[in-house]
Amino acid sequence: MTKTLLISHGGKGGTGKSYVSQATAEALLAMGYHVSIVEADPTQPDIAKRYVDDPDVTVGALSLNRAGDAENALSKFGEWLERADANHVVVNLPGGAGETLDALSDQLRFLADGLGYRLVATYSLEKNQTATDEMVDSFKTGLMSCVSPENRFIIIPAYKGDPETFEWMDYEERTDILASGTREIVFPALSSRSALKKFEASRGRVAHMIVPPYPGCDGWMLLDKSSVFRWHKAVMAAIAPIFEGGE
Repeated sequence: MTKTLLISHGGKGGTGKSYVSQATAEALLAMGYHVSIVEADPTQPDIAKRYVDDPDVTVGALSLNRAGDAENALSKFGEWLERADANHVVVNLPGGAGETLDALSDQLRFLADGLGYRLVATYSLEKNQTATDEMVDSFKTGLMSCVSPENRFIIIPAYKGDPETFEWMDYEERTDILASGTREIVFPALSSRSALKKFEASRGRVAHMIVPPYPGCDGWMLLDKSSVFRWHKAVMAAIAPIFEGGE
């Protein structure tokens, strides 16, 4: 598969960017690839801790949320990416990272093209009008505008509610953005609170956890394991379109 640089983007925190980063890493691992995960907010390594002992995952931390020093932040990331020579990179952006990256998105595109990466960006959306406006601005002039339409994905997190309740569904620009080739993905929710709590406290690949003898699932009830299995299967099916253009 083509070298991939995947950016998990969004507005504020709590929209599921880390879940998307984790899911895309799991998908790449399932295909047999080594994955490099970059936590772009070193103070909150949301997914790095899950894979810290996995030999097929390289975990790094580079701050990309420095609005007052954006160019130097991106420069450090570029230096790391060029030296790492990694084939598949997942960047887990923190909330508000658009303040750093939107104005420099053309440089990120230049970096990806120069190193031969297929640049992919997901945008995890909140339900309200303000969040939708921010996303559309990114599509017009920000990070999302520098990604080829077929490699852009709008993530609608189902745990926030029915997709039809999102302001985006009635947004004036929705038709044109989707007509350009951008796609929507409804990201499944892990509805069982018990399973979710145990899952978030666990370590290791999800794909390894959900098969007997269930490593890392000590203290889990049988239905906790079943809920995570069903959720992971639904997530992998939902995000499959992200990798269709990477052959």
